[in-house]
Amino acid sequence: MHSKFLGLLVGGLALVTSASPAMAAKVSVEIEGQSVIQAPITVDTAASVSKPGGAACTGAVPATALETATAGDWDGPSYGVTRIKGETHPFVTGGSSWAVYVNNSFINDTACDHALNDGDKVLFFWSDAFASEGYDEPLALDAPTSAVPGQAFTVKASEITTDFSTFPSPPSAVTPAAGAAITGGAATATTGADGSAQVTVNGGPYTLVVTKGNRAPARVSGCATTGSDGLCGTRTPSAGSTTTTTTTAPCVTNGHDGFCGTADTFPAYGRLLGVAEGKKYKNGHGPRQLAGKVESDASGLADVRLRLTRTNRDACSTYDARRERFKAMKKCGATHGAWFSVGAKADWTYLLPARLGPGRYVLDQQVVDKAGNKTTRLARGTSRVVFVVA
Repeated sequence: MHSKFLGLLVGGLALVTSASPAMAAKVSVEIEGQSVIQAPITVDTAASVSKPGGAACTGAVPATALETATAGDWDGPSYGVTRIKGETHPFVTGGSSWAVYVNNSFINDTACDHALNDGDKVLFFWSDAFASEGYDEPLALDAPTSAVPGQAFTVKASEITTDFSTFPSPPSAVTPAAGAAITGGAATATTGADGSAQVTVNGGPYTLVVTKGNRAPARVSGCATTGSDGLCGTRTPSAGSTTTTTTTAPCVTNGHDGFCGTADTFPAYGRLLGVAEGKKYKNGHGPRQLAGKVESDASGLADVRLRLTRTNRDACSTYDARRERFKAMKKCGATHGAWFSVGAKADWTYLLPARLGPGRYVLDQQVVDKAGNKTTRLARGTSRVVFVVA
């Protein structure tokens, strides 16, 4: 990995110009420092922020998210972050630095300029960009925030790898993190080849942490209860009671998913399965069946849409589901491809008329719920996979 470029890009040489940020957004913020550590918390971005020696930031950007998450306890110039609480990493040659990733992707933009949307995940971590100290690129952890004590559940770890040789918009790939350690449960677990592991937790609050090599850790906090043990806000049956008390587990929401009486303003989380991100298939062995899974949505699932585009030498085409064949595109690029529906099933499959032939493919998934929310930002390895048949 070309980690030495990381802080340099975040530190002010970014060339990509973001769209004007929204006035506010509800996002999660995680901090993985040398000593300053904060599990993801959901915050509303501050309206604006101004630091000594730095330009004022306004709207929903990483800087205003960090302002709320730390109650203003950070410093930095207009292009980045130098101090978070008691930990300082200035942008100087020979030293580590603070890096920021959004939705498991490196952003070639400044902390004051990168526009955020509701539901975005912002990570600040101690980076080895300019030094031998600090973390390499980060891990990600997908785990539930509620559980039953002693009852096993599945977690999945991923690792982010960015191709910094591609400039000015280096792509970040999200792949399974095999052999990663999951701690914070009743016992340490190790992820398999697909990045998943079975975990059990004791009753009460828990924080699961995934580590692997020198990558920045990731963590998820939750609470475990039987529903009637007095933990996580539940009640216990009164002493001497002979009646059976039924208590449901505490309601879990991210504040904008439609659960627990909240307004549903964000689409359900969906991921593509079966076709591996970054894989090179041999000609004659290209994938034929597409598959995916959509998590539960309070408003209900309305539609799952796919977009499959192909580049073969100088020819660009998009899959036409009505005619079950590829058709030429006037402009190359996945954004110019055609969407098609695969129905409204949470676990869906789609069988192509034949195995995919030679070319570079981009497969996108868009989820639409009955509240009208739909996927607007695609993430490599989850809602977008790129692969080659050669």
